[in-house]
Amino acid sequence: MPRSSFQSLIVLSLVAAAVAVSLHAMPAAARAAEAAVDPDVERNCQWAERAFSDRPEDVPPFSFTYGGRPSAEFLASWKRELTDATIDPSRRVRTLTLTDPQTGLEVRAVATIYTDTPGVDWTLHFTNRGTADALVLEDVRTLDASDPIAATDADVVLHRLNGGPCRVDDWMPFDQPLPSGQEIAMAAVGGRSSNVCPFFNIACGAEGVITAIGWSGQWAARVSRQEEGKLRVQAGIERVHLTLHPGESIRAARVLQIRWAGMDHLQSYNLFRRTMLAHVLPRIDGRLVTPPVTTPSPWIVREGNPWDYLYGFKESDALAEIERIKGLGYEFYWTDAYYTRGNFPAGMGNYGLPLDEVVPDLARFPRGLRPISDAAHAAGMKYVVWFEPERVVRGTTIATEHPEFCIWREGDGSGLYNLGLPEARRHMTTILNTAIAQWRMDCLRIDFNIDPLPFWQVLDAEDPNRAGMAEIRYVEGLYQMWDDILKANPHLFIDNCASGGRRVDLEMCSRSIVLWRTDATIDPFIRSDFNQTALQNQVMTAGLNRYVPHSVVGNIGAEPYHFRSGFNYGIVLAHQPLDAERDLLKKAIAEGKRLRKYFLGDFYPLSPVTVSPTDWCVMQYHRPAERDGMIVAFRRHESPDAVFAPKEIRGIDEAADYRVTRSYTYEPSETIVMKGSALKKLEITIGDRPESVIIEYQKTD
Repeated sequence: MPRSSFQSLIVLSLVAAAVAVSLHAMPAAARAAEAAVDPDVERNCQWAERAFSDRPEDVPPFSFTYGGRPSAEFLASWKRELTDATIDPSRRVRTLTLTDPQTGLEVRAVATIYTDTPGVDWTLHFTNRGTADALVLEDVRTLDASDPIAATDADVVLHRLNGGPCRVDDWMPFDQPLPSGQEIAMAAVGGRSSNVCPFFNIACGAEGVITAIGWSGQWAARVSRQEEGKLRVQAGIERVHLTLHPGESIRAARVLQIRWAGMDHLQSYNLFRRTMLAHVLPRIDGRLVTPPVTTPSPWIVREGNPWDYLYGFKESDALAEIERIKGLGYEFYWTDAYYTRGNFPAGMGNYGLPLDEVVPDLARFPRGLRPISDAAHAAGMKYVVWFEPERVVRGTTIATEHPEFCIWREGDGSGLYNLGLPEARRHMTTILNTAIAQWRMDCLRIDFNIDPLPFWQVLDAEDPNRAGMAEIRYVEGLYQMWDDILKANPHLFIDNCASGGRRVDLEMCSRSIVLWRTDATIDPFIRSDFNQTALQNQVMTAGLNRYVPHSVVGNIGAEPYHFRSGFNYGIVLAHQPLDAERDLLKKAIAEGKRLRKYFLGDFYPLSPVTVSPTDWCVMQYHRPAERDGMIVAFRRHESPDAVFAPKEIRGIDEAADYRVTRSYTYEPSETIVMKGSALKKLEITIGDRPESVIIEYQKTD
């Protein structure tokens, strides 16, 4: 196969690296001289130095239209400034500023270059430095980059995932071949960023590029394979047509790209996972936030009409639940939507101060939520509380007291709380911070159950030359509110929910974790369809784990097959244990905690990912530095096959010996020693259905 010119563009060459790319760059020669130089890191550093350059002949990896002209026609003539600062041993920030000498429009690209893991992460900012309104700004693409690929290279594939729009196949992977001369377009739906997944991987044989979009609104992207042998990738806010007033600034979408070579696409995701773990996912006291073992109360129900239970849930029910699950290993107790005055969803907008007089239903929670929080903490658990601050129902507190904070649509029963207004954002931030302190919350669960795009379009229609501004200000305000809450509460984390997983993007992943990646499991677990819930959880883990190293959702079942299907570094267990199941559930939770160490390793799906109950689902987690890992195998409830043979167990040294332990139940089998060559080609046997097995391995010295 001829060497791709895509590789020629990004290939690591330590000899060529001896030439410094710019006066502002850390010299490539200095990096290459380091004993521990990582070729994957170096590949991305070199690309960034070319992409964000102070040389007019270098085309930056972004574009826009200004005054009706595409930026490619004039950017070379704009004033150009470049700074490059080392923030810490793992990050450089390279800032390219371009200014129009005629109108004073400034475009600032701020790029973080990671130097311990691969990746280049950047955002665009536009500021009108002139004295008059700027020309019309349109087609803002934070990412617009072309890479040459060999014309004979026919195996160009766009690897994607479904998003989380509440379907059985949420987060399932799928592939789209990209023939020469063709393009693939994708976009968010309704202004919620992961109805369509904002992460994708373009593979050109044994090399490619992973792209992650950070915009919690209406983004759009396009991948095109042009006839002249170039691969072009574009991404940004879908609709911008606005002029900036003097002194006015806006930000655009965020993009993280990782260029990879010399591997298959399944291996390349681990480069992305490592960067997410090291630099993107939130931390408390320097440690990654761990998805907890938690309830999704009041969803815990086994008998009777579940909706009657939800709508009638009261303080005494919560205190009884805490007592029932005490001692089982739960780490958090959770109060979900059904505590608010007016209940869910009619009470959305009943937010204000004094907190306990405005927010909870006082007939069911006469003392507010503090007694529940105190009981959870006394039982050794932390506390999570649900809010939906961005939706306002007519007649509620917000709608009555602050109608100016709301955007309304004709015929729509719910309004959008306008976080684009600084006063509105500060008001809601105060309410949430008060709740966190007064109710002693350890996790703030944020839900979002309406599509915001139609509301933004209401404001767009008021001034055609400010189209897109409502969305931009809203998203900026959303990030500011979350940042302010986290700054004020450094030991708190945020759970990101939007009708399930409909707002899982790069920016939200940097501020929150995902405890509810879909609403599609609600129906099967209310029906106690354990097998269907397990199947859907397997699919989501096998897909979304490629980009987001951990995410969970409601799960039922204490048996190994069902529990393991939902455990993904943490678990949301919607399963109220009967007395006879308490010991089993305690063992399940203990196993999950014991296996947690593997989930932060490299991830490999070892089987095709399907929603068929006749198939297996097999996944591997491998820790190269610790020389160990585990294989998690599920034989589904209708699978006719008792044996599954993965094509290859990854990361195994064929010449080495490994200690191997199998766990069909929560009691591990006796450890045996296997040759790496045998382990690498291991056939997995499961005699019953549905059933699972955990295979742990450790390389011997």
